[in-house]
Amino acid sequence: MALGRHSDFNRLWFGQTVSNFGDKISLLALPTLAVVVLDGGAMEVGVLGALRFLPFLLLAPIAGLVADRVSRRMVMIVADLGRFLALGTIPLAFALDSVSMTHVYIVAALTGVLTTFFEVSYQSWLPQLIGTENLIEGNTKLQISRSVAEAVGAGAGGALIQLLGAARAITADAFTFLVSLVALLVIRHRDVRERTEERKASAKAEMKEGMKTLFGNPVLRGLFTANVVVNLGAAMGDALLIVYAYKVLDLSPGQVGVAFAVMSVFVIVGAVLSEVVSKSLSVGRLLVITAVVLGAGYILVPTGGAIGGFVGLIVVQAVIGFVSPMFDIHVLSLVQGVTPNEQMGRVSGTALSAVYGALSLGYFAGGALGEGVGLTAGLAVAGAVTIVGGLTLLTGPVAKIKEMPGGDAEQPAEAAEAAEASKITA
Repeated sequence: MALGRHSDFNRLWFGQTVSNFGDKISLLALPTLAVVVLDGGAMEVGVLGALRFLPFLLLAPIAGLVADRVSRRMVMIVADLGRFLALGTIPLAFALDSVSMTHVYIVAALTGVLTTFFEVSYQSWLPQLIGTENLIEGNTKLQISRSVAEAVGAGAGGALIQLLGAARAITADAFTFLVSLVALLVIRHRDVRERTEERKASAKAEMKEGMKTLFGNPVLRGLFTANVVVNLGAAMGDALLIVYAYKVLDLSPGQVGVAFAVMSVFVIVGAVLSEVVSKSLSVGRLLVITAVVLGAGYILVPTGGAIGGFVGLIVVQAVIGFVSPMFDIHVLSLVQGVTPNEQMGRVSGTALSAVYGALSLGYFAGGALGEGVGLTAGLAVAGAVTIVGGLTLLTGPVAKIKEMPGGDAEQPAEAAEAAEASKITA
């Protein structure tokens, strides 16, 4: 593949792979520390979960503005250093017998804020690092790393917690950020700004400029709308799926674990095959089809459960896992491919804020639907919302795009014009 000998990308990929595994350790270790060591309960665990995602909702647009004004690589380095230091205070406080719930909350909040700045800068920097023509391959490899970490990291984290205890296990996560930091330090590529003149615009004016690009360009607007709606529906479905497995199918925790493990495996398979499938279908068709199939998966959960029980759930989970990364990889790659470099941070930050807001609302709405209309009807609504999100792409130029900007094949005139417009939007 084109990136096989791209040393800077491989350094980034290695650092992100290691830190993704570390993330899964803390994702399990922090709640375990709160419950087992600090005698916390559901409320404490819920607050920790909120602190993980709330910074994206509140701060991603600001992180995007910062990413467009300063070195994105330096923002990532500072974020990694900050996360290393913040998480490192947990095992130190535990050794001194002074760890508290307040301390854990502060560390979770700091880590969430720094992760927000890192992710926005990382998504904004990648197109410049590897070129738009390599975005599908780059995002695919990075998604595979995330998926493998999802499938293996949690189990490895559980074993590490069992062996060392929750507080000491967090040390391992802290050092993974140090590995990521070193990987960034040895990358030779530096940020290139297309605007070399002194910035005179205010932060408010620059935020408006980013919003104008996001919502004024038909490709970006279409991707934004579809991504928000699809994630809203998928979050609703995810909130109901595990409850359905326990309450309706009467599965054991072990069986549910197997079903989700199978889904994780198919997430990896979907990520690996995403580029091949997109070349067969075209990028635009792939986005529409994967969103529709994802929504249909949630609708078919009750049917699969009724026909095959445990096996039926596994089949549906495999389908959901297979199409999800294909949609995510191509949405991200297309956004990165058509957004002007000098506005990448603001566009990515605003989009991430809305997507995480949709996820938060979706989980809440899914729970409310389950209580109000029942699990089967709730899953049907979740699937319908997801399908609608995919079908919105048919109303604009996205569905007509054949391949990523920078490729050799020609795109339909409308899609090509829209992609080009995104590069010159003021």
